[in-house]
Amino acid sequence: MSDTILITGGAGYIGSHTVVELLNSGKQVLVLDNLSNASAESLRRVERITGRE
Repeated sequence: MSDTILITGGAGYIGSHTVVELLNSGKQVLVLDNLSNASAESLRRVERITGRE
Protein backbone atom coordinates (compact mmCIF):
# COMPACT_ATOMS: atom_id res chain seq x y z
CA MET A 1 0.00 0.00 0.00
CA SER A 2 1.29 3.44 -0.94
CA ASP A 3 1.72 6.30 1.49
CA THR A 4 1.07 8.86 -1.26
CA ILE A 5 -1.95 11.03 -0.61
CA LEU A 6 -3.72 13.20 -3.19
CA ILE A 7 -4.75 16.59 -1.79
CA THR A 8 -7.19 18.51 -3.96
CA GLY A 9 -7.14 22.23 -3.26
CA GLY A 10 -3.71 21.84 -1.70
CA ALA A 11 -2.59 25.38 -2.52
CA GLY A 12 -5.40 26.97 -0.51
CA TYR A 13 -5.29 27.89 3.16
CA ILE A 14 -6.67 24.67 4.62
CA GLY A 15 -5.10 22.47 1.96
CA SER A 16 -1.61 23.90 2.38
CA HIS A 17 -1.75 23.46 6.16
CA THR A 18 -2.89 19.88 5.64
CA VAL A 19 -0.01 19.30 3.22
CA VAL A 20 2.51 20.60 5.78
CA GLU A 21 1.19 18.25 8.46
CA LEU A 22 1.17 15.25 6.15
CA LEU A 23 4.70 15.92 4.90
CA ASN A 24 5.94 16.39 8.46
CA SER A 25 4.43 13.01 9.36
CA GLY A 26 6.44 11.32 6.59
CA LYS A 27 3.75 10.91 3.95
CA GLN A 28 4.23 11.52 0.24
CA VAL A 29 1.78 14.14 -1.02
CA LEU A 30 0.52 14.98 -4.49
CA VAL A 31 -1.21 18.38 -4.73
CA LEU A 32 -3.86 19.13 -7.33
CA ASP A 33 -5.18 22.69 -7.46
CA ASN A 34 -6.51 24.86 -10.29
CA LEU A 35 -5.35 27.99 -8.40
CA SER A 36 -8.72 29.70 -8.92
CA ASN A 37 -8.88 30.58 -5.23
CA ALA A 38 -5.26 30.03 -4.20
CA SER A 39 -1.70 30.94 -5.08
CA ALA A 40 1.32 28.95 -6.20
CA GLU A 41 3.24 31.00 -3.62
CA SER A 42 1.62 28.96 -0.86
CA LEU A 43 3.21 25.80 -2.29
CA ARG A 44 6.61 27.50 -2.35
CA ARG A 45 6.09 28.34 1.31
CA VAL A 46 5.22 24.71 2.06
CA GLU A 47 8.52 23.71 0.42
CA ARG A 48 10.43 26.20 2.60
CA ILE A 49 8.65 25.10 5.78
CA THR A 50 9.07 21.37 5.23
CA GLY A 51 12.26 21.28 3.16
CA ARG A 52 10.49 18.95 0.71
CA GLU A 53 9.11 19.41 -2.78
